[in-house]
Amino acid sequence: MVERLGAALVGAACLLAAGRAGAQIRTQFEGWFDPRDPALLPDAFAPPSLPDLTHRGAWFNLESSVASIRPRAQEGGAIRSRAGVWLLRGEAETELIRRTWYAGLATEAAYGESFVKGEARGVVAGYPELWTRAVWASRAGLAYGGGVSVVLPVFKRTQGEAAGRIAEAVRVVRPWTFATYAENTITVRPYLDARVIDGPVTLQLRQAFDLQGLVAEVEVPRAGVVSLTTLFFGYRPWKPIGIGLELWEVYFLNASNIPDERRAVFAVSPALRYIGRRLQPAISAIVPFERPLFDRASSYWALRASIGLVLDEGAPFFGLAPP
Repeated sequence: MVERLGAALVGAACLLAAGRAGAQIRTQFEGWFDPRDPALLPDAFAPPSLPDLTHRGAWFNLESSVASIRPRAQEGGAIRSRAGVWLLRGEAETELIRRTWYAGLATEAAYGESFVKGEARGVVAGYPELWTRAVWASRAGLAYGGGVSVVLPVFKRTQGEAAGRIAEAVRVVRPWTFATYAENTITVRPYLDARVIDGPVTLQLRQAFDLQGLVAEVEVPRAGVVSLTTLFFGYRPWKPIGIGLELWEVYFLNASNIPDERRAVFAVSPALRYIGRRLQPAISAIVPFERPLFDRASSYWALRASIGLVLDEGAPFFGLAPP
């Protein structure tokens, strides 16, 4: 399954580069992106988990998710029939150089319950993430670039504490943000981005690698190096409306204490977004494909709603984004 998905992702990446090659050649003398004139770039259909690669001004996003998890039966403990989780994530990203260089930060918190029946519910905070990235783009719709982010363990948490057991459930819901709730672990995440816009169709790819190191001993599996692949297909049947599908593969490359059959995790998310000049709210769902993270749960589902806001001097608060 991993090989098939990998081949599909490679094929999509090739299409991403080749699908617009002819258009790039035709437009090379018509004007490439000039960083002094950001109006040449279109506003794109942003995936539910990533910002528009070339957004104007500053991007703010507040996301709320509710999830229900069915834990897998374990020896020596009474397991809940279902565990509930509520997550809140806030992020902000701003231009450093107009529509070319960006910097951002994100933070999360969750309210949930552990998999063990009878244990108290509680709030658990995620580690903050900071990043910077650069992107090159043309008005023909092609954009590519890369960046690096850091997840900082600003406080200590152990698996034996109630917060650590709640974090175990939270990690299942969003496996691609595993590092945010990994106990006492610093994570450096380099990544590459690519995107093409062809009329109403958007195809976006991010390939990232989590390089993780412990700052204290933990009892959860040690990840080491994790491959994170995000693939997004978007379609705008009308200018203000976008429908899309986001797919993730999370693969633990060198975690010696994780069995081979549990290293790959897949999830999919159908999404619907309103694409305004400033306001860009979205709703989406998350469901696993095959097994959830570390096989700690047999299944789960999540619903999420987000409010995105683009702050750009001179732009009307209401109204549609440019095509």
